[in-house]
Amino acid sequence: MSSRLSGFAALPLLLTALAPRTAHAYGWMIRHGYTSCAVCHIDPSGSGNLTPYGRAQGDILLRSHYSGGPQQEASPSANFLWNALSTPDWLAAGGGVRAAVVGVKAGSGPSSLDPILMQADLAATASIGHFHFDLSVGAVSTKGSRAAVAGSFISREQWAGYSFNDDSMLIRAGRINVPYGLRTLDHDVFVRAATRTDINDIQQDGVTFAYTGESLRGEVMAIAGNYQIRPDSYRERGYSGYLEYAPLTSLAFGVSSLTTYASQDLQLHVSNLRQAYGVFARYVPWTPLVLMLEADVLLNRTSVIAPETGLATLLQADLEIWQGLHFIGIAETYNSGEGGTSYSGWLAVAWFFGPHMDVRVDVGEQKLVIQPGAINVLAYVGQAHVYF
Repeated sequence: MSSRLSGFAALPLLLTALAPRTAHAYGWMIRHGYTSCAVCHIDPSGSGNLTPYGRAQGDILLRSHYSGGPQQEASPSANFLWNALSTPDWLAAGGGVRAAVVGVKAGSGPSSLDPILMQADLAATASIGHFHFDLSVGAVSTKGSRAAVAGSFISREQWAGYSFNDDSMLIRAGRINVPYGLRTLDHDVFVRAATRTDINDIQQDGVTFAYTGESLRGEVMAIAGNYQIRPDSYRERGYSGYLEYAPLTSLAFGVSSLTTYASQDLQLHVSNLRQAYGVFARYVPWTPLVLMLEADVLLNRTSVIAPETGLATLLQADLEIWQGLHFIGIAETYNSGEGGTSYSGWLAVAWFFGPHMDVRVDVGEQKLVIQPGAINVLAYVGQAHVYF
């Protein structure tokens, strides 16, 4: 790829590297024997609105408790709006607010410190028999979100679905998170940015089929494009999917595949046949410690240059030293296929200190290759999150 195109390709990775996280999806719940996400989330691949069971487990297993032994039952505060408003059985309501302060020092440039409203969403899922209807609406303080409907007004997801085979299978149509790799809240890591599969604002319109079994789960999506961006030439069309197998309640591993085509790639501004093929795993060597890894091979075939092959990797360790208090380490790499390799390391502390409330502080140091050079970035992210 030419230096000009490599610069365009790396720029989004730089921008996402400086942005905090938004949605919540905790792959490390495998430490409690949860290899599947569908039991706690409306989305069978994880993240977003919670089921009543997911709310209960979040109160029992996720947050800190300050007296007595392990909690056996969820408190009423686990319910929507801390039980201030009851909803009918057929309606699952949720949402959240996430505010952040982001500090960045890039190269020899000055430091910056900016407050950002990353999330202010409301979500609702109506389930009537086997039919399910999901919608989220909200606002962000930053411009240019790919989830934008108008200005700062956004809608990340809108879909209708039908479940069958004792709810182990779900067909959905609408705007949906792209199924690929690890579903984590760290949407800015290289594997999510390079594959364009984060859960912040890169949802796509299309049709998905998901299966959740005893030890096998997966989802595949026929991608029709993101109809919240225009013109049509920017919309990618193709497929994406993953399959994960859990031979043990402490081990799950899987494979992912994605192929899309756009006549004008949103990042490269030329036509591009984009592919990604990956492997990922989650492992609990010791109950307080969860290891998660992912490696993705990236292929770009544009209309103006020879095909290129890149690689993005992630290794994350989550150590819960006391229920609700997590120390997190992330190491990652990215190579676009030309030039050097970008490196990134993050240390974080996250504390789920009360019902529906958590705080997190991240410190990251990165070497980002942007042809024809590289830039060193030091970033600090502090965030407070409340979900309804």
